[in-house]
Amino acid sequence: MNESVDAKLYQEVAQFGATDMEICMQCGICSASCPLSSGNNPFPRKIYRYLQLGLKDKLLKSPEPWLCYYCGECNKDCPRGAEPAETMMATRRWLTTQYDWTGLAKRLYLSEKWEFGALGFVSLLIILLFTFFHGPIITDRVAVNSFAPVAWIEIGDLVMAAILSTFLLSNAFRMFRFIMDGTKVPFWLYLTQAKAFVLHFLTQKRWRECGEDRSRWIKHLLLVTGYLTMMTLVIVFIRWFQVDGRHWHFTSLFGYYATAVLLIITVEMFRSRRKKQETIHRYSHLSDWLFLILLFFTAFTGILMHLVRIAGWPMGTYVMYVIHLAVAVPMLVIEVPFGKWSHLFYRPLAVFLATVKEKASKDSSVHVEDVKAEIGETFLTCLQCGTCTSICPVNLISSYSPRQILRQLAMKTGTEQSVDQAVWSCFTCNACGVNCPRGIPIIEVIKAVRGLNVAGGRIPESFEAPLNSLKENGNPWGGLRENRTEWAKDLDLPAFKAEHEYCLFTCCTTAYDPGIRKAGQALPRLLEYAGVSFGSLGTEENCCGDQAHKIGAGDIFSELSRKNTELFLRADVRKILTVSPHCLNAFKNLYTDLRGFAGAEHYSELLDRLLAEGRLKPALEVASVVTYHDPCYLGRHNGIYEAPRRVLQSIPGLKLVEMTNNRESSLCCGGGGGGAWNDFPYRQNLGVLRIKEALGTGAEMIATACPYCIRMLDHAVRELRVEKQIAVCDLAELLLRSVMVRDETTVIGHIDLGISREVCHV
Repeated sequence: MNESVDAKLYQEVAQFGATDMEICMQCGICSASCPLSSGNNPFPRKIYRYLQLGLKDKLLKSPEPWLCYYCGECNKDCPRGAEPAETMMATRRWLTTQYDWTGLAKRLYLSEKWEFGALGFVSLLIILLFTFFHGPIITDRVAVNSFAPVAWIEIGDLVMAAILSTFLLSNAFRMFRFIMDGTKVPFWLYLTQAKAFVLHFLTQKRWRECGEDRSRWIKHLLLVTGYLTMMTLVIVFIRWFQVDGRHWHFTSLFGYYATAVLLIITVEMFRSRRKKQETIHRYSHLSDWLFLILLFFTAFTGILMHLVRIAGWPMGTYVMYVIHLAVAVPMLVIEVPFGKWSHLFYRPLAVFLATVKEKASKDSSVHVEDVKAEIGETFLTCLQCGTCTSICPVNLISSYSPRQILRQLAMKTGTEQSVDQAVWSCFTCNACGVNCPRGIPIIEVIKAVRGLNVAGGRIPESFEAPLNSLKENGNPWGGLRENRTEWAKDLDLPAFKAEHEYCLFTCCTTAYDPGIRKAGQALPRLLEYAGVSFGSLGTEENCCGDQAHKIGAGDIFSELSRKNTELFLRADVRKILTVSPHCLNAFKNLYTDLRGFAGAEHYSELLDRLLAEGRLKPALEVASVVTYHDPCYLGRHNGIYEAPRRVLQSIPGLKLVEMTNNRESSLCCGGGGGGAWNDFPYRQNLGVLRIKEALGTGAEMIATACPYCIRMLDHAVRELRVEKQIAVCDLAELLLRSVMVRDETTVIGHIDLGISREVCHV
């Protein structure tokens, strides 16, 4: 998941002519009418989605905007009056500026002053070069080779060709890197598919398949042969092509052809644009005209020079020669690598790269029959409504589509990238499952595909260490088993006995993450003050295995659950009190052998009940504004929303404020489903988004009830460098600051509520 969100993308592309991105409602009708659209590639709806969500990296990887030939069908069918074809054209202009490392393309596209200034500068440079460095001027006859020695012109042509090639090819290489990023392709495939580039560069033959003018490809072919012939004559055959007097060489025939083609085709294109005979020309940009104008005047001044030369007028020939080059050279040096002409290079290159990617893409190793055998056939009832994708929080930081995974599994069209690799971007927050109108357990589908990947030896490198540690040490953090109880320090943490009401189960993150130990110590103290009978199984505990289960490591989860189940049964545990919602979810929903024997409860529910019974009495004021973050595995997975809030509301002086995304709509911290072991960049961190949302409420603290959430939010606070503005606290920590001991004569010593690591663990 390398794609980030750029909030300014919309405004950037809008500068190049995209004016309808807000109109699009993602209905997909444009994709239904577009011949480029397929089951795996809903074009152009997908590009609109990238623009609307700010998925700049995704857009840069997409060759599709270049494959659009403006047939206009999408424009006609859009129920909102959007013009996708025009937006694709604007997107191509924007992409041109992104490929250009010099920044000139952007300046030329967005500023007429820069455009004409650059052309004028190069023209002036050519005129000055000939003014001060021309050869002998002979007036008794036409002597072009004296005025402009062929050797000098050859050197100039080579320098111009080198400059043009350097800019164009370096920009093309950037385009190649953007589009092929993350795609492994054997070198031989580039060679065998090179014909696609040559064919489409010469003919743009897709005009035969779409567009209002199906003959456009012929016009383009003639135009390309015209200017390529002219460039070849000028750069390669200049010694024979540039002749004096009435000398004639066979290369002149090619010159006549190139000149005639350039004149006729450019005039025809002028006529089409001026009369706006085609939809494609309704909103012509300056760049759409400028290359054609320069191309026309290049051919026209070449004809004038030829006529003057034949007429035997020396000075007129020299003047027209300079004028001809003052038009041709700026066109080649400026417009070819930075202007409209570059489209004619990038488009066939995009066709070529798209062909290579398609040939290189490997079919998914996951078979739908295996998924059905794992979880049943319910997922095949998917309506393809896209609710899961629209609600998925991953789309706030990247581009992720559970809908596409379900669709490609059902259609058996998945690839390694679109299915096998895509499932690893999920945090298993269950926003998709809660909101699915068909009640499809999408997380189970994700887990099943992951499990088949793991079974086939296809697992992200970041998961190898935690899974190995689970097998060797019984925890995912690489901690030694004998150190599992170090978090308790000086606490009197009794060993569990059958007469104890609760078995306090320690989350591995609490046990081995030093930053969360303070939060872990608060709960046993509260239980002691409330007179709750509890004990711990200490170093005998193993990880609950929930993360292994969601990663898809079924064998590891089965072994962990077997060991823990045997431990609980042997110790005669009847009630398991969990610190982590992940442990709660595992014991309550995944440990089938415990059902009917031992129940599981999250500590927030117990604290809520102890407060209601008066066994815990908050007394000291905690004068602070606090917002509460709903852990996904406590809320959406297990339906516990109000108990933690009642605990916070019981604390005197504490003001509870809600973030926009709360309860069922809570924003995931990014720690579930193995996300805690992914080192995401700053801009791809859900925790960062959550802290920003918390800061927006004016809260001084963000409280939660999950060690993984604490860890991820703590990291986000450091990423944002807002330690002095907001602190991350555990629910039990806050309650401990205010609670009174049972005899109501002694209270816990007053704690300074300044935000620091001494008060909260962050």
